[in-house]
Parts: sequence; C-alpha cells; structure tokens
Amino acid sequence: VDFFNRINLVYGIISDYCTRETCPTMSGGPRYEYRWCDGIKYKKPTSLSAPDYMTLLMDWSETIINDESIFPIQVGSPFPKNFRSTCKKLLSRLYRVFVHVYVHHFDRIIDLQAEPHVNMCFKHFCYFCHEFDLLKKEEMAPLYEMTNRLCPEVLGVVRQN
Repeated sequence: VDFFNRINLVYGIISDYCTRETCPTMSGGPRYEYRWCDGIKYKKPTSLSAPDYMTLLMDWSETIINDESIFPIQVGSPFPKNFRSTCKKLLSRLYRVFVHVYVHHFDRIIDLQAEPHVNMCFKHFCYFCHEFDLLKKEEMAPLYEMTNRLCPEVLGVVRQN
C-alpha cells in the first residue's frame, strides 16, 4: 500500500506534463514499451498512451490492494498461495512508473525540485524488492545506471571507496 501511494504521488508530480500528445506510448525509452493486459477488457497486450496506461495501472493496483482475499485485513487470516506472485506482478508494473518518469520526465522532476523525493522513493522501492526478491534484474534494465548509482547493492555491485 505504501509503495502504491508513493508511486502514485511520484506520477502525480509530472502528470500535467505526461499527456497523450507528449507520451503517446507507455515506454521507458526506445527499447522498452509497456503494453497493458488485464485479461478482462484488454485480453491481449495493448499499446496505450502513458497517461491511459497509468490510469489503468493505478485502478488495477487499487483493486488488488483492496481485495481482502489477496491482502487480508483480519488478524490471523491466511494469505493466498499466489500472494508472492501477485506481489511480484504488482511491483513489476509499478516499477514501470519509475522507468517512465525517470526516462521521459526527469527534467521536470529537477525543475520542480522533486529529485530528492523521487530518488528516495525509488531507493526504498528497489531495496524492498531486492530484500524480498520481488523484481528480476532484467526488469530493472531500463534504469540500470540509475539503480547502480543510487543503490548498487541491489544489482550486486559493491561500491569502491
């Protein structure tokens, strides 16, 4: 829930600049396009503008987070067997927000003096995912250099003094 809220806030910082015109596809640069597939309305991976993708992602994430059969709220209630895989999918998709924001809107983040906050959210997210093995290194490829600079331990790189 915390990551959902923080990432939603990160996207909110630049949402006025991320439009269908400026971001006609949800991507992380020319090598990474993220297509939406929810198995319901979008049965096949579908190319969408970044803001449309973000809206669907946030709605989908909120639905999952609020589903008590996935995230039980009663003390002692068991988590479902697929809890870990559900979390991996959720966090993988939320990571794409960081990718898009850093790759396409970093100049705005700097202009708005939000870089320290966004970097802190990113580091917290990366260290959490690393600690619980929730993101594959391949998924982190679009922000490899950023991750290596901010939290090299996540990529297995040891800093030299």
